[in-house]
Amino acid sequence: MSNSDADFIAQALPAFMSEAVEQTDAMESLLLELEDQPDNKNLLDALFRCAHTVKGSAGMFGLSKVVEFTHHVESLLDKMRDGKLQCTADTNTLLLQSNDHIRLLVKAASDDSLDTDDEQTLRALLVQQLNRVVNSAVGIAPAALATSSVSAPPSSTPERSAMPDLGGTVHEPVWRIQAQFGPETFRNGMDPLAVLRYLATLGTVLRVQALCDSIPVLTDLIPEDCHIGFVLELQSTAAEAELREAFSFVEDDCQYSLEMLPPTASQMVQAIENLPDTPRLGDLMVTAGVLAPEKVAQLLHAQSTSEESHKPKLGELLTSQAGIPAPVVTAALGKQQKMREASAAGGDERYIRVQADKLDAVINLLGELVIASAGATLMARTTKQVALLEANLQMGNLIEEIRNGTLALRMVPIGETFSRFKRVVRDTAAQLGKEVVFDIYGGDSELDKSMVEKIADPLMHLVRNALDHGLETPHDRVAAGKSAEGHLVLRARHETGAILIQIQDDGRGINRDKVLQRAWDRGLVEQGVVPPDDDINMLIFEPGFSTAEQVTDLSGRGVGMDVVRRNIEALRGSLKLVNTPGKGLRVDIRLPLTLAIIDGFLVAIGKSKFVLPLESVVEVIEAKSNQVHQDDADRHCVELRGAVLPVVRLRALYSLEASGSTRSSVVVVQSPKGKYGIEVDTLLGQNQIVIKPLGRLFKTLRGISGSSVLGSGEVALIVDVVGLADLAMQPPKQLSPAEHGR
Repeated sequence: MSNSDADFIAQALPAFMSEAVEQTDAMESLLLELEDQPDNKNLLDALFRCAHTVKGSAGMFGLSKVVEFTHHVESLLDKMRDGKLQCTADTNTLLLQSNDHIRLLVKAASDDSLDTDDEQTLRALLVQQLNRVVNSAVGIAPAALATSSVSAPPSSTPERSAMPDLGGTVHEPVWRIQAQFGPETFRNGMDPLAVLRYLATLGTVLRVQALCDSIPVLTDLIPEDCHIGFVLELQSTAAEAELREAFSFVEDDCQYSLEMLPPTASQMVQAIENLPDTPRLGDLMVTAGVLAPEKVAQLLHAQSTSEESHKPKLGELLTSQAGIPAPVVTAALGKQQKMREASAAGGDERYIRVQADKLDAVINLLGELVIASAGATLMARTTKQVALLEANLQMGNLIEEIRNGTLALRMVPIGETFSRFKRVVRDTAAQLGKEVVFDIYGGDSELDKSMVEKIADPLMHLVRNALDHGLETPHDRVAAGKSAEGHLVLRARHETGAILIQIQDDGRGINRDKVLQRAWDRGLVEQGVVPPDDDINMLIFEPGFSTAEQVTDLSGRGVGMDVVRRNIEALRGSLKLVNTPGKGLRVDIRLPLTLAIIDGFLVAIGKSKFVLPLESVVEVIEAKSNQVHQDDADRHCVELRGAVLPVVRLRALYSLEASGSTRSSVVVVQSPKGKYGIEVDTLLGQNQIVIKPLGRLFKTLRGISGSSVLGSGEVALIVDVVGLADLAMQPPKQLSPAEHGR
């Protein structure tokens, strides 16, 4: 391989790997759906396209291991599409294992050490199993399949030789492809053989003939010049546009032509259905290879010169003068109508890939812009110049729009993360000998991409814990009067500026007495002391805590659940357990929608500044200091429209200096545990707040989730509304040891 070839592959390989990983992820989701809908032809077609895309892209890069192994998977999927093989649990398991191996081979393209001896042994075993299944459908010896070449499959390869039709069996279309590469091809880092390898993945190569006319005599030959040319006959169902993609990288250095042998009517219809969007009927016929452009031009000329009162439609001319069968014209008109409907529905969507780190850099710069804007606004207010104030107001509005639009770019549906757990539930349930129905709701709820990535691991622990500890075996469930199948639900929904994620099972729930006894034994709770039920339930998140009688591959070492709580709290989130012994457990996780920028309500207590998330603020009431009193439970309270409202005094909580004022304000906030008030001295209004993480020294500070730099350069602390709710709802002396350690 020349240096230019190596440079080209090094630059393009990351894009291939990213796409291949997406395709394998899609295959896994499709296979799991196929278990519930084994006769769904659309799912099988989508699976085949994913495998075909991976194989074709790998062929362009000469990744023979990926191509060869994926070819066996593709052969099995092809038999399932043709109805020659049924989708069974064993077949699906084999395809899932094969998909895992494709994913590993893709990663091994940049790291050969991943393809270990054990993986090579596994690959040979999987190929043997795939061939055995395919053999059961076509009745040929497995050895024949194992030795067939992927880069240049023989024309007798059974799985690509023919396709069924209503009138019997017809051959796939045969394309005649002629290509002549220019002298600069090698210098531009292109490899003509890569084009041949890719074309071979799209069908069966019937014949290859070299073109020698452009090769100079030996004395005039320049080694760096390219004189390669060939004529290829390819039997393939691929559309012309797909074949032309093989030349997409070498179009400037190659002259090529594609010609398809005259197709049958049924083949014409299929070609039209496979076309990309083309608006005009004549273009449809040309692109599908049904008619030559010159013939279409003749028909259009005949149509335009006809008398206006007897002007025929192009479809009629295609049948009467060009001899195109009526079903083919009908199919073309149907395709045209579908394109019109898709266009009217706004189906022409465009996408562009952007690296995540580039988007993160934009978000960081946007945060600094928000801080700078706040500083400019403060200066404008100081000068009291009307023109400057108006200019700053307009700039602030634009920055807010940019902020909302940029943050929306990072918002992704959480359903993609949820879908990963289908495989986890399937494999873990089989390993534990349990029957589980897994349902997902609210997958379209959007969350910041950085949050999605960080929540995936805690969710994995909670799902596996529900499968191992929560759901019973079929025998135990029947004995308890339940159905043999356990039910596990993963749902998400937006709730007051946050997202609520719930993992719920209908298993045995938490055994309160067992957890309490283990806590006494480990010294987590003083012997004989019985905390409230909620505190007992939360003990399962203590480091090293486990009620398992024996250690298994899945659990029993007391590792994982404490990490779950720590990771969720690091995301400014909260955990809550809703336990019903004997009937199941629900885990509620509340997370902010983003970790970057929020709308905040700025308040002051003495010289200290605090920020309340604006979506949590309900109202503000004015109250004298003597109006905030203690009730019978030693809680600070204030009367609000005839009801008692718990109040948190931040000055007393953080030992802040007194302001000397006898009047104060109470900001009423909404939390998952109910409404409560926060007593403050001064209200400073709404601001866009750029969230900065707290230093290590302040990580355990109760009621504070982060910090922010104000336009004046001052630092404001961001209030954790959920964390402060505990201090508002019960007096400090009744807090549990676990809460004091937060």
